[in-house]
Amino acid sequence: MSQPLATQPSVLSGPAPAVMIDRPGSVDRDDAIGIERVGDGWRLTVYVADVASGVAPGSAADREAFTRRESAYGGWRGTQKMLPGPVEARLTLAEGRPCAAIAIRVHVLPDGQAGRVDVERATVSGLVALGHSQAAAAVRDRAHPLHEVLREAAAVSEVLLARRRRQGALALYDLLSGWATSEDGVVVRLASYERTIGYKIVQECMIAANTALASWAAQRDLPLLFRNHAAGRVAAPRQTLLDDLDVAFADGSAARLEALRERTLMTLKAAEYAPFMGGHWGLNLPGYLHATSPLRRYADLVVQRVISSHLDDAASPYGQDDLASIAEALNTGARQDREAERDSRKSVAHSAARRGAAATEADYTGLDTSAFHALLKRGCKENIAGAPLVAETARRATEGQLTSLEMQMVLLVAGGPGWEEGRTACLDAIAAAPEKAVSVLSVHSQVNGLPPVEFTVQTFGQAPTTVFAAQASWPAGGSPVEGARRSGSTKKAARHQAALSLLAALADLPDPSLDLAQPVPETAQPPAAAPGLEAVEGRSPISVLNEYQQIKVISGLSYTMASEGPSHLPTFTCTAQATHDGAAVVASASASTKAAAKTAAAAGLLERVDAARAEHAA
Repeated sequence: MSQPLATQPSVLSGPAPAVMIDRPGSVDRDDAIGIERVGDGWRLTVYVADVASGVAPGSAADREAFTRRESAYGGWRGTQKMLPGPVEARLTLAEGRPCAAIAIRVHVLPDGQAGRVDVERATVSGLVALGHSQAAAAVRDRAHPLHEVLREAAAVSEVLLARRRRQGALALYDLLSGWATSEDGVVVRLASYERTIGYKIVQECMIAANTALASWAAQRDLPLLFRNHAAGRVAAPRQTLLDDLDVAFADGSAARLEALRERTLMTLKAAEYAPFMGGHWGLNLPGYLHATSPLRRYADLVVQRVISSHLDDAASPYGQDDLASIAEALNTGARQDREAERDSRKSVAHSAARRGAAATEADYTGLDTSAFHALLKRGCKENIAGAPLVAETARRATEGQLTSLEMQMVLLVAGGPGWEEGRTACLDAIAAAPEKAVSVLSVHSQVNGLPPVEFTVQTFGQAPTTVFAAQASWPAGGSPVEGARRSGSTKKAARHQAALSLLAALADLPDPSLDLAQPVPETAQPPAAAPGLEAVEGRSPISVLNEYQQIKVISGLSYTMASEGPSHLPTFTCTAQATHDGAAVVASASASTKAAAKTAAAAGLLERVDAARAEHAA
């Protein structure tokens, strides 16, 4: 690595001009890219606007920039520049005039590895401003005056990306459909103007420059702000996430990519600034920093001041404590911005759903499941019963298109006469498939943090004419709600009808449940249990199965879990398995939560084990 060069800036211009690629109409251009072929590699130069020389620490412009932290271009903050307009106009890189800059020059080897890195002051002339689409057109058009330089820039970006991928960075682009990964590995949706090779050129060249500068600064032991990143404890292993990214981007499904976006947002922490090199998980780098946007990010301005002081052989304007304080303020502000943005998006989404739920003339038959769920949720929670929404709810219920959570919302959250058609259709659909009643009740207990439904079951008669009588009750509150006692020729059938009866009582709707076997007298007593068969009603079937394994009634007890559906409304299927009397016994169940699926699967397995024990005892 070279030593710092002289403080006198070099004047750089020539037949291969530096190119500024940015969004249309941009007037705050931080950086420009220059590319030269050097043997079988390239010399990549990123010119960064010299903002440090024009904004003194502690000045009015500096205080304003620190307060704002970074420029905003939409969202809840609207458009808000970090620096005052006159200061920005004076310091931005621009066409038609010589511009002061910090030049970060990286020798890129054919395999994308960074070789020699030089950093110096420069005055750059002959700058050319292009939009992303204009840059892409120049790459394609051999007659374009910038074709050669942009063709080389495109080639460098592909080489840099390939190396980052080989090194395990969470890096992918799908410019056709408009999806990419951010620095932190989060799946993001690109703006329409960014969906070109121009975007990839900028991203890869800036990441290369920031990476090279972090290494250059670390070798010189310069105290500055690094950009550190970590994954959450629940994040998948790196290779698993890389494989999932490959599959999602190859598939191109918007639903799959959206689900992966939500997953990466939840499991990958937001990167933060710190006065030490802590590594960057998303990029899989030992060190990284932000330095290429000093007009738009305060952290980059701080880094540039430290670099400039070193180049000038002067003392740094910041001590370690100063950098720690700045990092804390920037990180706190960023967290507050993310929370405000989430609240703003949620408010906007709720307002849109509220209007949709109240619409009197609309056609919702073409809405996908996610969009319809948002509409239904808002309508149920706020008791907004627009006729089109209620009619579509009834149609989807009849056709079996509603989830257990959605039926729970319609039956046990929505109210008023306007929802009558939808609520009746939901209960009728459950009556046609009564096993769903247990799932809906399970969801209700989960979302409200309440105890599960309790069942009491009695057995009458002897096989093959055994009759089971079941009754379900809701234990919440001082006076539990009970459904009617229902009979069936199997325990499961009786429980399903009992659950349906309880659900109707909770929803305050006519009870559609049935006795599926000869009703038994209310005063009848159950026969004694089979020898060695414990009474387990009202107890957790998982606990009972664990006890069965401890006393050697069963062995090899295990549970496996699978999931399907969108990330915000998954369906979990649990399979419970054990060995009893030398034979494998298996039961499966599905629910909207893992706990409910496991409990239901355990209940099914317990029922089969008990049936086998009773048969053996007979």
